[in-house]
Amino acid sequence: MTYREQTATSRERTANTAVNRDANLEERVLARIEREAVARLTEDLVRASSENPGGTEDAAARVFAAALTDAGAEVRLDDVEPGRPNLHARVGADGGEGGVLFLGHSDVVPAGVGWSGAPFAPRRDGDDLIGRGVTDMKGGLAAIAVALAAVHAEAPEVPITVLCTVDEEADARGIRHHIRHAPATRHALCVVAEPTSMTTITGCRGAANFDIEIRGHSAHAGRPSDGASAILAAADLLAVIEEDHARLAARPHPVLGAATWNVGMIEGGHGTSIVPDRCTVSIDRRTLPEEDPDVVLDALLAQTRERVRERGRPGADVIEVVGATAMTMPGFMIDPSEPVVRRIQDVVRQVGGAGDTDVWTASCEGGFVCRHHGVDTVVLGPGDLPGQAHQPDERVSISELVRAAEAFALLALRAPGWKPTEGAS
Repeated sequence: MTYREQTATSRERTANTAVNRDANLEERVLARIEREAVARLTEDLVRASSENPGGTEDAAARVFAAALTDAGAEVRLDDVEPGRPNLHARVGADGGEGGVLFLGHSDVVPAGVGWSGAPFAPRRDGDDLIGRGVTDMKGGLAAIAVALAAVHAEAPEVPITVLCTVDEEADARGIRHHIRHAPATRHALCVVAEPTSMTTITGCRGAANFDIEIRGHSAHAGRPSDGASAILAAADLLAVIEEDHARLAARPHPVLGAATWNVGMIEGGHGTSIVPDRCTVSIDRRTLPEEDPDVVLDALLAQTRERVRERGRPGADVIEVVGATAMTMPGFMIDPSEPVVRRIQDVVRQVGGAGDTDVWTASCEGGFVCRHHGVDTVVLGPGDLPGQAHQPDERVSISELVRAAEAFALLALRAPGWKPTEGAS
Protein backbone atom coordinates (compact mmCIF):
# COMPACT_ATOMS: atom_id res chain seq x y z
CA MET A 1 0.00 0.00 0.00
CA THR A 2 1.40 3.41 -0.98
CA TYR A 3 1.27 6.49 1.21
CA ARG A 4 -1.67 7.91 -0.79
CA GLU A 5 -3.69 4.68 -0.44
CA GLN A 6 -3.00 4.54 3.28
CA THR A 7 -3.95 8.21 3.70
CA ALA A 8 -7.30 7.61 2.01
CA THR A 9 -7.98 4.66 4.31
CA SER A 10 -7.02 6.74 7.35
CA ARG A 11 -9.38 9.56 6.30
CA GLU A 12 -12.25 7.10 5.90
CA ARG A 13 -11.57 5.62 9.34
CA THR A 14 -11.44 9.08 10.90
CA ALA A 15 -14.70 10.11 9.23
CA ASN A 16 -16.43 7.16 10.85
CA THR A 17 -15.05 7.88 14.32
CA ALA A 18 -16.31 10.58 16.62
CA VAL A 19 -13.52 13.04 17.27
CA ASN A 20 -13.19 14.20 20.83
CA ARG A 21 -13.26 17.96 20.30
CA ASP A 22 -12.65 18.56 23.98
CA ALA A 23 -9.20 16.95 23.81
CA ASN A 24 -6.09 19.06 23.74
CA LEU A 25 -5.36 20.36 20.25
CA GLU A 26 -1.74 19.28 20.27
CA GLU A 27 -2.68 15.79 21.45
CA ARG A 28 -5.20 15.48 18.63
CA VAL A 29 -2.66 16.58 16.09
CA LEU A 30 0.01 14.19 17.37
CA ALA A 31 -2.49 11.34 17.36
CA ARG A 32 -2.87 11.79 13.60
CA ILE A 33 0.84 11.20 12.93
CA GLU A 34 1.09 7.53 12.07
CA ARG A 35 4.39 5.66 11.91
CA GLU A 36 3.43 3.73 8.79
CA ALA A 37 2.34 6.88 6.97
CA VAL A 38 5.74 8.52 7.44
CA ALA A 39 7.58 5.35 6.45
CA ARG A 40 5.51 4.71 3.33
CA LEU A 41 5.81 8.26 2.04
CA THR A 42 9.58 8.11 2.53
CA GLU A 43 9.63 4.88 0.52
CA ASP A 44 7.50 6.41 -2.25
CA LEU A 45 9.87 9.36 -2.47
CA VAL A 46 12.93 7.09 -2.65
CA ARG A 47 11.39 5.10 -5.50
CA ALA A 48 11.05 8.39 -7.40
CA SER A 49 14.76 8.49 -8.18
CA SER A 50 16.13 12.03 -8.44
CA GLU A 51 19.88 11.67 -8.78
CA ASN A 52 21.87 14.84 -9.28
CA PRO A 53 23.82 15.11 -11.48
CA GLY A 54 22.50 12.79 -14.12
CA GLY A 55 18.77 12.82 -13.47
CA THR A 56 15.67 14.87 -12.88
CA GLU A 57 13.75 15.74 -9.75
CA ASP A 58 10.37 15.78 -11.49
CA ALA A 59 9.09 12.39 -10.28
CA ALA A 60 10.07 13.04 -6.65
CA ALA A 61 8.56 16.53 -6.73
CA ARG A 62 5.28 15.11 -8.02
CA VAL A 63 5.11 12.43 -5.31
CA PHE A 64 5.70 15.14 -2.71
CA ALA A 65 3.16 17.43 -4.39
CA ALA A 66 0.51 14.69 -4.37
CA ALA A 67 1.00 14.07 -0.65
CA LEU A 68 0.70 17.76 0.16
CA THR A 69 -2.32 18.19 -2.12
CA ASP A 70 -4.05 15.25 -0.43
CA ALA A 71 -3.39 16.99 2.89
CA GLY A 72 -5.25 20.08 1.68
CA ALA A 73 -2.35 22.29 0.63
CA GLU A 74 -2.31 24.65 -2.30
CA VAL A 75 0.64 23.37 -4.32
CA ARG A 76 2.53 24.96 -7.20
CA LEU A 77 5.38 23.49 -9.26
CA ASP A 78 7.76 26.04 -10.78
CA ASP A 79 10.17 24.76 -13.42
CA VAL A 80 13.72 25.96 -12.81
CA GLU A 81 14.78 23.94 -15.86
CA PRO A 82 12.80 21.39 -17.90
CA GLY A 83 11.95 18.48 -15.59
CA ARG A 84 13.41 20.24 -12.56
CA PRO A 85 10.60 21.96 -10.63
CA ASN A 86 10.76 23.78 -7.34
CA LEU A 87 7.71 23.05 -5.21
CA HIS A 88 5.78 25.68 -3.26
CA ALA A 89 2.94 24.66 -0.92
CA ARG A 90 0.91 26.50 1.68
CA VAL A 91 -2.02 26.08 4.02
CA GLY A 92 -3.76 28.25 6.56
CA ALA A 93 -4.52 31.90 7.07
CA ASP A 94 -2.73 34.57 5.00
CA GLY A 95 -1.64 32.04 2.41
CA GLY A 96 0.84 30.46 4.80
CA GLU A 97 2.55 33.72 5.75
CA GLY A 98 3.35 34.29 9.38
CA GLY A 99 3.81 30.63 10.23
CA VAL A 100 6.69 28.20 9.84
CA LEU A 101 8.44 27.88 6.47
CA PHE A 102 9.77 24.35 5.99
CA LEU A 103 12.64 24.05 3.51
CA GLY A 104 13.89 20.91 1.79
CA HIS A 105 15.29 19.63 -1.50
CA SER A 106 14.14 16.87 -3.84
CA ASP A 107 17.47 15.81 -5.36
CA VAL A 108 19.85 13.17 -4.03
CA VAL A 109 23.48 12.41 -4.81
CA PRO A 110 24.17 9.56 -7.25
CA ALA A 111 23.78 6.13 -5.70
CA GLY A 112 27.30 5.00 -6.52
CA VAL A 113 28.57 1.50 -5.78
CA GLY A 114 28.78 -0.70 -2.71
CA TRP A 115 25.06 -1.23 -2.01
CA SER A 116 23.80 -4.54 -0.68
CA GLY A 117 20.54 -4.05 -2.60
CA ALA A 118 19.01 -1.80 -5.24
CA PRO A 119 19.46 1.78 -3.95
CA PHE A 120 16.09 3.02 -5.23
CA ALA A 121 14.09 -0.01 -4.06
CA PRO A 122 13.67 0.91 -0.38
CA ARG A 123 13.71 -1.87 2.16
CA ARG A 124 13.37 -2.21 5.89
CA ASP A 125 15.75 -3.60 8.46
CA GLY A 126 14.00 -3.60 11.81
CA ASP A 127 13.36 0.05 12.66
CA ASP A 128 15.50 1.29 9.77
CA LEU A 129 14.63 2.27 6.22
CA ILE A 130 17.40 1.75 3.65
CA GLY A 131 17.63 3.52 0.28
CA ARG A 132 19.31 6.42 -1.43
CA GLY A 133 17.95 9.62 0.07
CA VAL A 134 16.18 8.23 3.14
CA THR A 135 18.43 10.44 5.26
CA ASP A 136 19.35 13.21 2.81
CA MET A 137 16.60 14.13 2.67
CA LYS A 138 13.46 12.34 1.60
CA GLY A 139 12.75 11.25 5.14
CA GLY A 140 12.70 14.92 6.12
CA LEU A 141 10.29 15.70 3.27
CA ALA A 142 7.97 12.90 4.37
CA ALA A 143 8.02 14.20 7.94
CA ILE A 144 7.05 17.67 6.69
CA ALA A 145 4.11 16.37 4.64
CA VAL A 146 2.74 14.15 7.42
CA ALA A 147 3.09 16.98 9.96
CA LEU A 148 1.29 19.43 7.67
CA ALA A 149 -1.52 16.94 7.09
CA ALA A 150 -2.01 16.39 10.83
CA VAL A 151 -2.02 20.10 11.68
CA HIS A 152 -4.27 21.10 8.80
CA ALA A 153 -6.83 18.40 9.65
CA GLU A 154 -7.29 19.73 13.19
CA ALA A 155 -6.47 23.43 12.82
CA PRO A 156 -6.87 24.46 9.16
CA GLU A 157 -6.23 28.11 9.98
CA VAL A 158 -2.62 27.45 11.09
CA PRO A 159 -0.28 28.93 8.44
CA ILE A 160 2.42 26.64 7.05
CA THR A 161 4.58 27.11 3.96
CA VAL A 162 6.75 24.48 2.27
CA LEU A 163 9.55 25.14 -0.22
CA CYS A 164 11.27 22.17 -1.86
CA THR A 165 14.09 23.04 -4.25
CA VAL A 166 15.97 21.24 -6.99
CA ASP A 167 19.74 21.04 -7.44
CA GLU A 168 20.73 21.52 -3.80
CA GLU A 169 23.36 18.81 -4.08
CA ALA A 170 25.18 20.52 -6.95
CA ASP A 171 24.85 24.16 -7.98
CA ALA A 172 21.87 25.44 -5.95
CA ARG A 173 19.94 26.41 -9.07
CA GLY A 174 16.61 25.88 -7.33
CA ILE A 175 17.13 28.18 -4.36
CA ARG A 176 18.80 30.82 -6.53
CA HIS A 177 15.77 30.72 -8.83
CA HIS A 178 13.54 31.16 -5.77
CA ILE A 179 15.30 34.24 -4.45
CA ARG A 180 15.32 35.81 -7.92
CA HIS A 181 11.61 35.32 -8.54
CA ALA A 182 9.74 34.80 -5.26
CA PRO A 183 8.56 37.66 -3.06
CA ALA A 184 10.14 38.02 0.37
CA THR A 185 7.19 36.62 2.30
CA ARG A 186 6.90 36.92 6.08
CA HIS A 187 7.40 33.91 8.34
CA ALA A 188 7.87 33.28 12.05
CA LEU A 189 10.62 30.69 11.55
CA CYS A 190 12.37 28.70 8.82
CA VAL A 191 13.12 25.05 9.56
CA VAL A 192 15.51 23.37 7.13
CA ALA A 193 14.67 19.68 7.42
CA GLU A 194 18.16 18.41 6.60
CA PRO A 195 19.44 15.47 8.67
CA THR A 196 20.74 16.61 12.06
CA SER A 197 19.80 13.61 14.26
CA MET A 198 17.16 16.01 15.62
CA THR A 199 19.81 18.37 17.02
CA THR A 200 18.87 22.01 16.44
CA ILE A 201 21.54 23.62 14.27
CA THR A 202 21.64 27.35 15.02
CA GLY A 203 24.30 28.36 12.51
CA CYS A 204 26.53 27.24 9.70
CA ARG A 205 29.27 28.70 7.60
CA GLY A 206 28.66 29.77 4.04
CA ALA A 207 30.31 28.15 1.03
CA ALA A 208 31.80 29.39 -2.22
CA ASN A 209 33.12 27.38 -5.15
CA PHE A 210 35.85 29.02 -7.22
CA ASP A 211 37.05 27.94 -10.66
CA ILE A 212 40.59 29.18 -11.32
CA GLU A 213 42.19 29.07 -14.76
CA ILE A 214 45.93 29.52 -15.22
CA ARG A 215 47.17 30.24 -18.74
CA GLY A 216 50.77 29.81 -19.77
CA HIS A 217 52.68 29.08 -22.98
CA SER A 218 53.46 25.64 -24.42
CA ALA A 219 56.91 24.54 -25.55
CA HIS A 220 58.89 21.36 -26.12
CA ALA A 221 59.81 19.61 -22.89
CA GLY A 222 63.41 19.37 -24.13
CA ARG A 223 63.71 23.12 -23.63
CA PRO A 224 61.13 24.16 -21.02
CA SER A 225 62.65 27.63 -20.72
CA ASP A 226 60.94 28.47 -24.04
CA GLY A 227 57.52 28.05 -22.39
CA ALA A 228 55.57 29.16 -19.33
CA SER A 229 54.27 26.28 -17.22
CA ALA A 230 50.70 26.75 -16.07
CA ILE A 231 51.08 23.76 -13.75
CA LEU A 232 54.08 25.25 -11.94
CA ALA A 233 52.08 28.46 -11.56
CA ALA A 234 49.25 26.36 -10.12
CA ALA A 235 51.72 25.21 -7.47
CA ASP A 236 52.01 28.85 -6.44
CA LEU A 237 48.24 29.04 -6.18
CA LEU A 238 48.21 25.97 -3.94
CA ALA A 239 50.92 27.47 -1.74
CA VAL A 240 48.86 30.64 -1.27
CA ILE A 241 45.83 28.55 -0.33
CA GLU A 242 47.77 26.42 2.13
CA GLU A 243 49.24 29.47 3.86
CA ASP A 244 45.85 31.20 4.08
CA HIS A 245 44.22 28.04 5.41
CA ALA A 246 46.74 28.04 8.28
CA ARG A 247 46.11 31.74 8.90
CA LEU A 248 42.35 31.19 9.09
CA ALA A 249 42.76 28.22 11.43
CA ALA A 250 44.56 30.49 13.88
CA ARG A 251 41.64 32.94 13.89
CA PRO A 252 38.43 30.88 14.26
CA HIS A 253 34.99 32.36 14.69
CA PRO A 254 33.95 31.94 18.35
CA VAL A 255 30.84 29.96 17.38
CA LEU A 256 31.21 28.70 13.81
CA GLY A 257 34.90 27.82 13.89
CA ALA A 258 37.44 28.68 11.22
CA ALA A 259 36.88 29.41 7.56
CA THR A 260 38.56 26.76 5.42
CA TRP A 261 39.98 26.05 1.97
CA ASN A 262 39.79 22.75 0.07
CA VAL A 263 41.26 22.12 -3.37
CA GLY A 264 38.89 19.61 -4.89
CA MET A 265 40.10 19.13 -8.45
CA ILE A 266 43.07 20.00 -10.68
CA GLU A 267 43.31 19.44 -14.42
CA GLY A 268 46.01 20.56 -16.82
CA GLY A 269 48.58 19.79 -19.48
CA HIS A 270 48.54 17.81 -22.72
CA GLY A 271 51.33 15.28 -22.23
CA THR A 272 54.64 14.68 -20.55
CA SER A 273 56.69 16.11 -23.43
CA ILE A 274 54.85 19.44 -23.59
CA VAL A 275 55.18 22.44 -21.26
CA PRO A 276 51.57 22.86 -20.07
CA ASP A 277 49.86 26.01 -21.31
CA ARG A 278 46.79 25.65 -19.14
CA CYS A 279 45.67 24.37 -15.77
CA THR A 280 42.31 24.63 -14.02
CA VAL A 281 41.72 24.32 -10.30
CA SER A 282 38.33 23.92 -8.57
CA ILE A 283 38.24 25.10 -4.97
CA ASP A 284 35.81 25.01 -2.06
CA ARG A 285 35.99 27.89 0.42
CA ARG A 286 33.85 27.83 3.59
CA THR A 287 33.08 31.41 4.59
CA LEU A 288 32.20 33.20 7.80
CA PRO A 289 29.27 35.64 8.08
CA GLU A 290 31.43 38.76 7.70
CA GLU A 291 33.20 37.52 4.55
CA ASP A 292 32.31 38.44 0.97
CA PRO A 293 33.19 35.60 -1.48
CA ASP A 294 34.01 38.08 -4.25
CA VAL A 295 36.54 39.81 -1.99
CA VAL A 296 38.00 36.42 -1.00
CA LEU A 297 38.42 35.45 -4.66
CA ASP A 298 40.01 38.78 -5.62
CA ALA A 299 42.54 38.44 -2.79
CA LEU A 300 43.39 34.87 -3.84
CA LEU A 301 44.00 35.91 -7.44
CA ALA A 302 46.10 38.94 -6.48
CA GLN A 303 48.27 36.97 -4.05
CA THR A 304 48.79 34.18 -6.60
CA ARG A 305 49.82 36.61 -9.34
CA GLU A 306 52.27 38.25 -6.99
CA ARG A 307 53.77 34.91 -5.97
CA VAL A 308 54.16 33.86 -9.63
CA ARG A 309 56.08 37.07 -10.32
CA GLU A 310 58.26 36.65 -7.25
CA ARG A 311 59.28 33.11 -8.24
CA GLY A 312 60.73 34.40 -11.50
CA ARG A 313 60.28 31.17 -13.43
CA PRO A 314 60.65 31.11 -17.24
CA GLY A 315 57.70 32.86 -18.86
CA ALA A 316 56.40 34.30 -15.59
CA ASP A 317 55.61 37.53 -17.40
CA VAL A 318 53.07 35.81 -19.69
CA ILE A 319 51.32 33.74 -17.02
CA GLU A 320 47.67 34.72 -16.54
CA VAL A 321 45.63 33.79 -13.46
CA VAL A 322 41.89 34.35 -13.76
CA GLY A 323 38.97 33.07 -11.75
CA ALA A 324 35.21 33.00 -11.37
CA THR A 325 32.74 32.15 -8.63
CA ALA A 326 30.82 29.04 -9.63
CA MET A 327 28.51 28.98 -6.61
CA THR A 328 27.93 30.78 -3.35
CA MET A 329 25.83 29.69 -0.40
CA PRO A 330 25.49 32.20 2.46
CA GLY A 331 25.77 31.11 6.05
CA PHE A 332 23.51 32.08 8.93
CA MET A 333 23.55 32.19 12.70
CA ILE A 334 21.07 32.70 15.51
CA ASP A 335 21.95 33.04 19.19
CA PRO A 336 21.16 29.70 20.90
CA SER A 337 19.77 31.64 23.87
CA GLU A 338 17.03 33.24 21.76
CA PRO A 339 13.46 32.36 22.84
CA VAL A 340 12.72 30.74 19.48
CA VAL A 341 15.59 28.29 19.97
CA ARG A 342 14.45 27.44 23.48
CA ARG A 343 10.96 26.81 22.09
CA ILE A 344 12.40 24.38 19.54
CA GLN A 345 14.42 22.62 22.23
CA ASP A 346 11.28 22.20 24.34
CA VAL A 347 9.43 20.68 21.40
CA VAL A 348 12.22 18.22 20.57
CA ARG A 349 12.40 17.10 24.19
CA GLN A 350 8.63 16.66 24.28
CA VAL A 351 8.75 14.20 21.38
CA GLY A 352 11.62 12.22 22.90
CA GLY A 353 14.74 13.96 21.60
CA ALA A 354 17.65 15.34 23.62
CA GLY A 355 16.97 18.98 22.75
CA ASP A 356 20.63 19.71 21.98
CA THR A 357 21.90 22.62 19.89
CA ASP A 358 25.01 22.80 17.73
CA VAL A 359 26.53 24.47 14.66
CA TRP A 360 27.33 22.81 11.35
CA THR A 361 30.61 22.41 9.53
CA ALA A 362 28.47 21.78 6.44
CA SER A 363 26.44 24.39 4.59
CA CYS A 364 22.86 24.40 3.39
CA GLU A 365 20.29 26.55 1.63
CA GLY A 366 19.00 28.00 4.88
CA GLY A 367 21.30 30.99 4.49
CA PHE A 368 19.54 32.00 1.28
CA VAL A 369 16.14 31.87 2.97
CA CYS A 370 17.40 33.67 6.07
CA ARG A 371 18.74 36.51 3.96
CA HIS A 372 15.92 36.72 1.39
CA HIS A 373 12.97 36.37 3.75
CA GLY A 374 14.61 37.99 6.78
CA VAL A 375 13.61 35.08 9.01
CA ASP A 376 15.24 33.24 11.91
CA THR A 377 16.51 29.95 10.51
CA VAL A 378 17.52 26.63 12.03
CA VAL A 379 18.35 23.20 10.64
CA LEU A 380 16.45 20.34 12.25
CA GLY A 381 15.64 16.98 10.78
CA PRO A 382 15.80 13.19 10.99
CA GLY A 383 18.87 11.20 10.05
CA ASP A 384 22.60 11.20 10.66
CA LEU A 385 24.35 13.47 8.13
CA PRO A 386 27.99 12.38 8.65
CA GLY A 387 27.13 8.80 9.50
CA GLN A 388 24.65 7.97 6.71
CA ALA A 389 24.23 10.66 4.04
CA HIS A 390 25.91 10.12 0.65
CA GLN A 391 26.96 6.56 1.59
CA PRO A 392 26.05 3.05 0.37
CA ASP A 393 23.13 1.45 2.24
CA GLU A 394 22.02 4.89 3.49
CA ARG A 395 19.54 4.37 6.30
CA VAL A 396 17.32 6.23 8.74
CA SER A 397 15.34 5.19 11.80
CA ILE A 398 11.58 5.17 11.26
CA SER A 399 11.18 6.16 14.91
CA GLU A 400 13.22 9.28 14.23
CA LEU A 401 11.12 10.10 11.17
CA VAL A 402 8.04 9.99 13.40
CA ARG A 403 9.77 12.12 16.02
CA ALA A 404 10.59 14.69 13.32
CA ALA A 405 6.99 14.78 12.06
CA GLU A 406 5.75 15.29 15.62
CA ALA A 407 8.26 18.07 16.25
CA PHE A 408 7.40 19.82 12.98
CA ALA A 409 3.70 19.69 13.83
CA LEU A 410 4.23 21.17 17.29
CA LEU A 411 6.47 23.91 15.91
CA ALA A 412 3.75 24.86 13.43
CA LEU A 413 1.17 25.00 16.23
CA ARG A 414 3.42 27.08 18.47
CA ALA A 415 4.68 29.54 15.86
CA PRO A 416 4.67 33.10 17.24
CA GLY A 417 1.63 35.07 16.19
CA TRP A 418 -0.75 32.12 15.80
CA LYS A 419 -3.29 31.39 18.50
CA PRO A 420 -5.79 28.50 18.63
CA THR A 421 -9.35 29.24 17.65
CA GLU A 422 -12.04 29.44 20.30
CA GLY A 423 -12.78 26.02 21.72
CA ALA A 424 -9.33 24.59 21.10
CA SER A 425 -7.29 24.05 24.21
